[in-house]
Amino acid sequence: MLPGMQELMSIGDFSGLSGLSPKRLRSYAANGLLPPAAVDPDSAYRYYSPGQLQDARLIDALRQAGIPLAEIGVLLRDRSVELLDGWAGHVRADARRKQEALALALELLTAADTRGTRTGGNAMPYLHCAGRTDIGLVREENQDAIVTAKELVAVADGLGGHAGGAVASSLATGLLSASFTGHSLDELAAAVRAANWVVWQRAAGSPELEGMGTTLCAAGLVGDGALALVNVGDSRAYLAHEGSVRRLTEDHTVAAELVRDGKLTQAEAGGHPQRHILTRALGMGPGLQIDAFCRPVAPGDLLLLCSDGLFNLVPDDEIGSQLLSGRTPRETVDALVELALARGGDDNVSVVVGEVCA
Repeated sequence: MLPGMQELMSIGDFSGLSGLSPKRLRSYAANGLLPPAAVDPDSAYRYYSPGQLQDARLIDALRQAGIPLAEIGVLLRDRSVELLDGWAGHVRADARRKQEALALALELLTAADTRGTRTGGNAMPYLHCAGRTDIGLVREENQDAIVTAKELVAVADGLGGHAGGAVASSLATGLLSASFTGHSLDELAAAVRAANWVVWQRAAGSPELEGMGTTLCAAGLVGDGALALVNVGDSRAYLAHEGSVRRLTEDHTVAAELVRDGKLTQAEAGGHPQRHILTRALGMGPGLQIDAFCRPVAPGDLLLLCSDGLFNLVPDDEIGSQLLSGRTPRETVDALVELALARGGDDNVSVVVGEVCA
């Protein structure tokens, strides 16, 4: 018998008193959180001391609260109430985000389908659209993703290490397509925020995807045909209306911020070393700042969304000329992508064009 065995309990007895299964106790021991007080060298049977009961219950309570094992080890070592208070705030914030996601899900399940008819029975406008995403001539992978649907168009330009950018843009556009029903601008914004949460959580749980993110520019027809638009990053949206073309979005880059602050001219920004450094992107954290707004559109208007692989090589005036050329959406998309490729194609190129139809 091991010395001092009279004061120890078998793993079975300790399990009964602590309320934790032997399997869970072995898991905590394997992670260095609750090693047994003694192990029989002949049978490898584990024994625990009565003084370990409080730590066993504490560890299990922290695990049920969702605190990672590594952080539990720190808490056991330092016995820090401040650290536990910090985690309590994190758990509350996480719960709020999940409640918001569930509220969005409930809204999507119960919202009336506004996509088929207008109020009064008139046919609701829709987008006749075409899109193309191209790897370009330099990159080894296409990390862009697009959406082309009757009520929704989007462009996402992924960023991150190997595979990360492609995963981020695909996750964002996939969730957006599944979530948006044409209900409202708030619905579109909520879908983008939900996509941000999914991208951030996926990166946090996969070391190989650490640091991945994506831009996202999305536009959808809502209500009686107004255009709702949400933008994060430096993908862009343009609108052609009655013979003129207007850029609808602002880039979220260091250089663009300097222009808005009056510290750079637009011409200087074009050659600035930080013109590609984003100040906003999906997947960078649990919260997300977005640009979201609505504007009226009319049948015949043309909407163009693109990644920076287009406008870095084809200036706005040429984009406008192509949009007003009278071609079909498919012909316009192909012409713009081919222009970017002809000028070097040094990045992935994505273009979506949608014509508002009654």
